[in-house]
Amino acid sequence: MEETKGFYDLCIPFNKDERVLREICTELVDLGYGTIAIEQVFDHSKKENVKRSSDIFPEPVNIEWLKDEYKNKLKILQRLTIIYVDAAVAHAMGNSLNLKKYNLVAGQPKTDAALTHCCTTFNGDIVTFDAQAGGRIFVNRKAYQVAVKKGVFFEIKYSPLITDSNFRKDMIKIAHNYFVKGKSKSIIISSGATNRFELRGPYDVANLSFIFGLSEDQGKCAIDRFCRQLFLRAESRRLGKTIMFVKSSGPIVFSDSSSESEEDDIADKNDVNVITFMKCSSESDEKNEEEQPIKKKKLS
Repeated sequence: MEETKGFYDLCIPFNKDERVLREICTELVDLGYGTIAIEQVFDHSKKENVKRSSDIFPEPVNIEWLKDEYKNKLKILQRLTIIYVDAAVAHAMGNSLNLKKYNLVAGQPKTDAALTHCCTTFNGDIVTFDAQAGGRIFVNRKAYQVAVKKGVFFEIKYSPLITDSNFRKDMIKIAHNYFVKGKSKSIIISSGATNRFELRGPYDVANLSFIFGLSEDQGKCAIDRFCRQLFLRAESRRLGKTIMFVKSSGPIVFSDSSSESEEDDIADKNDVNVITFMKCSSESDEKNEEEQPIKKKKLS
């Protein structure tokens, strides 16, 4: 199991310019983040991407140079965001081997039907949305509850709030819809920043969560504890059934339960006998001490 540490920013879009990625990672370290996810986007709704092959999803980009550079500073994960319009994406995801190479898989629906599918039967970890078209898509109460029971988390990005006021209105609508339909359960907050100037510190993000209708505790968990739970759930989905080895730090004694219980009874009786013996000996000593001065008086 890979180790992660807070705080979390699970949406940093991939940029081919290494200098931009390096600047963003350096800024995240300075702000106090410990775990991030580099996002790749695949648009399944485009006809050229829907081809008949064994695996239509791309392999993760090679960012080993970035992981080595920030090895002791940042835990860098890889994430794939799938944009789709219908449930046909489920068949492609079931036959894909490249999806297991990503640490996180997110679904970005473009229609109401796709949003319902993303909450109920989508084999992913995150439900996200595009700020440009997200204001017209709202989740219903039943689908929201199913997603929470499955362990799927809903993502809110704060970077569009900073860049454009029109996107700000749509994101606040979506966030308040989460509050009305599900009391803002299972919400995580990511940046989605394309440059370092759009990043904010974790405590500023927690304060920003009040705009989205989150409480103080939900705002803190949205960038820390919930993200850790999301990572563990994604690891179980990605690895499937595994074998766990437990190494003991001391000797292991195998014994029958009946003989073990008899030994415990004997040990308990011995302890009682020792205690009673100690009590008797102490009482006899006290009596002897009391009797000695009396005898001396009679002799005198």
